[in-house]
Amino acid sequence: MAEAGTGFLEQLKSCIVWSWTYLWTLWFFVMLFLVYILRVPLKINDNLTTGRVPSSCV
Repeated sequence: MAEAGTGFLEQLKSCIVWSWTYLWTLWFFVMLFLVYILRVPLKINDNLTTGRVPSSCV
């Protein structure tokens, strides 16, 4: 009987580990998507090409 409980806990632990992996992957792609969408309002490309900090950030 104790073995069945241990097996369940191992499965639960494995499920939690996989869910965190998927959540981190999802978060990473959401951040990439937001940077892609906001690249014009944030002027990321202009800031990288000129190599200077915008005056509004100083």
